[in-house]
Amino acid sequence: MAQVKPDFGPGEIRSYLKVSGWSPVSGSELAELWRFRDSEDKVVLVPMKPGAPDFAKRANILLSDLSQLESRDLRAVHDAIATVYHDVTDLRASHPSLSDGSIPLEAGYELFMSAKRLRVASAAASIRRQGHFRNFPLRAKDQAREVRLGQTRRGSYIVPIISQARSPEDVYVPQQEHIDIEVEETLFDRRVTATMSRALGVLEQMASSERRPTGSEIADSVGEGVSYELCRALSKVVNADSVAALDITFNWSRVASPPPGSSNRVEFNRDAIEIVDEVSSRLKSQLYTHEHVLYGVITDLSRRPDDATGRVGIETLIKRRRRTVWFDLADEPYHLAVRCHDTGTPVRAQGVLASPPGGIATMEISHFGPDRSLGSDA
Repeated sequence: MAQVKPDFGPGEIRSYLKVSGWSPVSGSELAELWRFRDSEDKVVLVPMKPGAPDFAKRANILLSDLSQLESRDLRAVHDAIATVYHDVTDLRASHPSLSDGSIPLEAGYELFMSAKRLRVASAAASIRRQGHFRNFPLRAKDQAREVRLGQTRRGSYIVPIISQARSPEDVYVPQQEHIDIEVEETLFDRRVTATMSRALGVLEQMASSERRPTGSEIADSVGEGVSYELCRALSKVVNADSVAALDITFNWSRVASPPPGSSNRVEFNRDAIEIVDEVSSRLKSQLYTHEHVLYGVITDLSRRPDDATGRVGIETLIKRRRRTVWFDLADEPYHLAVRCHDTGTPVRAQGVLASPPGGIATMEISHFGPDRSLGSDA
């Protein structure tokens, strides 16, 4: 039997089995038996002590059983369990000359560097919607150190980006009084991946249109996370020798719902990159007003019966520190804020932020609603 070194623990195994149709039937602190739906024959043993001397052996037996039951390669099953709490974004460079699974050194270098550039640009857009950053926020630069790269795979040439994801039901409660800084830091990865997916989807739509994008459409794309830096990251790969196209596939974590409106796959060939370069040039030469994006929970609500607007306080992270930001909402969005507060739904607020040191932080809101990057709604 083929052996692999398990890169997961009992938590990942149990979560994977649960979303795959399995349920526990008996167990102890040492091991559990899980059955597939109502089948009497499909039963597997889950080792529960990762520090036990035989954990790797028992995990390999489990992998072998699942590999046979799912008719999949053992390594593929291992990777699916190991990344059950993660989103995996596959960057694939393709060209007829890449049929042997290799890639020229220079093109490979640009692909790996673009993996970094795409993440950092998307992280920056998750903090501020801005057409051209020039200087990235420090939090965005940290993305390159926090996400991981998986092993390259055959299929032209595939580089997987592995980033964290977590279901909002696990971390938010109704009428929550404070955010958890550690949780918010973890969820930032999923928010970045959601921004990257939406921004690339908008770019692909503009690039595949029969007409050139208008200035208004390019300005609107900034609100979806498109930036000069994101466009350049794509161009660097597709304009490299021996690369005819770049496609990006988003494999969303099975324990966190895919963000509504996100793209599962986008592709850019040489023709599409001509449009991307045009968008890039317009974003670099034209100044668009930048807006901040805040994520957090509603902690304060205030409105008198005769008021046209209501006062709302959102607790969020600004420069990795907990801060309450105040803004006014009209009738309908205010009631939405009330529902989000009552149900413990995380929210997203976008607009012009004023946060003087030591003073009250306020925002002039342009967009407000549930944080859909986590698959949540209200």
